[in-house]
Amino acid sequence: MKDIRMKGFKKRTHFHKVFDVIKEHITRTSTESLSIDNCIFRVIAQDINSPSDIPPFNRSAVDGYALKAEDTYGTSQYNPSKLKIIGECSAGDPQHTIKKTEALRIMTGSIIPKGADACVMAEYCEEKDNFVLVHKPVAGGGNICIQGEDIKKGAHVFCKGTRITPYAAGILASIGHTKIKVYRKPKVAIIVTGDELVEKKPKQGQIIDSNTHTLNGLVRDCRAEITSKKRVKDNYNEIRTELLSSDADIIIISGATSCGKKDYVPLVVNECGRLLIHGVAMKPASPFGIGTIGKKTVFLLSGNPVAVCTAFDFFVRFALEAMQSITASEKTTVHGVLTKKIASAPGRTDIFRVKYHDGKIEPIRISGSGILSSMIRANAYLVVPENIDGYSEGTKVSVRLF
Repeated sequence: MKDIRMKGFKKRTHFHKVFDVIKEHITRTSTESLSIDNCIFRVIAQDINSPSDIPPFNRSAVDGYALKAEDTYGTSQYNPSKLKIIGECSAGDPQHTIKKTEALRIMTGSIIPKGADACVMAEYCEEKDNFVLVHKPVAGGGNICIQGEDIKKGAHVFCKGTRITPYAAGILASIGHTKIKVYRKPKVAIIVTGDELVEKKPKQGQIIDSNTHTLNGLVRDCRAEITSKKRVKDNYNEIRTELLSSDADIIIISGATSCGKKDYVPLVVNECGRLLIHGVAMKPASPFGIGTIGKKTVFLLSGNPVAVCTAFDFFVRFALEAMQSITASEKTTVHGVLTKKIASAPGRTDIFRVKYHDGKIEPIRISGSGILSSMIRANAYLVVPENIDGYSEGTKVSVRLF
C-alpha cells in the first residue's frame, strides 16, 4: 500500500463493489439458545413450525351465551327465543355439553360446549329465572374463534433470519416455545480519533465529540453489542494499540482515515492486517475503508459527522445485518416525487439527505458532510447512481427512510 497522505486518492472503489467485499469477509456469528424474554430483537437461527393449532380449541369471542344457532332463527325484539340456562363456563373451565333449546352462559375465551355452534352477545339477551331470552338471531359459527384459525398445526411460522419483535415473542410462547436458538449479537468496538475532540467545555480549536454518541446509537439500533468506546489522539502508536487490543468482531474507527498528514488509520490497518478498500467513489463518506486484522473486520469512517452516518447506514449496517443472517435491509424504501431538481456528479454515487412526506421528496438545502443537523431535518436517503447526473423536478424516485 502506498502512503497517500498529503497526496490524495489516485482511484476509488465503486460504491456497489463495497457490498461485495463486505459479503466476502463477513461471517455469521455463532448461535445461542435463550429464553423468549431474553430474545426480544434478536434474530432467529432456525426455521420454526407450529406443533399445535392456535387457538387449540373452538372458543367464544364474546361474553354471552353458547347455543345452537337454529334455536334463534325467527327471533326478534318482540319475539325472543327462550332457552334454558344449563350452567356457566369461564376461560379455563372444562368443556360442557348442550342440547336443543339449551344455552350455556359463557365468557370470552371459554371453550365452546359440545352441541353448540354459535354464541350470542350478552347485550342481545335477557335472563329470567333459569332461562335466557334471546332478542337477536345469530348464524352458525357466529362469535366463535375456530380452532387453528390463527395458526394451523404444522404451519411454517418463522424463517431463519427473522427479527423477534414483541409480537413474535407472543406467538413463540403461544406455540409452546420456551427457548429459541438465535444468532449471537455481533461485538462492536467504537474508536473515535482526533486531537481536537473533547467530551465537554471545548477550548479554542477544540470541538465536542459527537461521533462517539452517534455511533453508539447506530450500533444499538442494529442490536449489536458494544464492547468498548474509546477516544484517542491522532497518534500512530495509540491507534495501533487500540486496534490490536480489541477483541470485538467489528471495529468502527472514525477520523484519521483520509489523506491528511495525521491520517494514520489506513497505514496502521495495513501494517497490522490487510486494507481491503480505501476510498470509495461516493459523496459523502468518500474516505471510507475496510480492512481486517486477524478475525476482526475494521471499518474506516471519516470524521465528518454526516459521513459517519452515511457510511454506517449503508455499509456497517449491511455488515451487522449479514452477521445476524438478515438478508434484506430492515430500513423501509418508499417512492415519491422530487419537489426540486437534484444535480449529481457523473462517475460517483451521490447520497442526498431528503425529507419524505406524503409522497413528496424535498432535498435538504444545507447538507455538507459536517452539517449534522441535516440528519434531523431529513428522514431519508436518496441515492443517485454514478452513471447519471441527477434528477429533474417532478421525477419519481425511491428513497430509504432512516
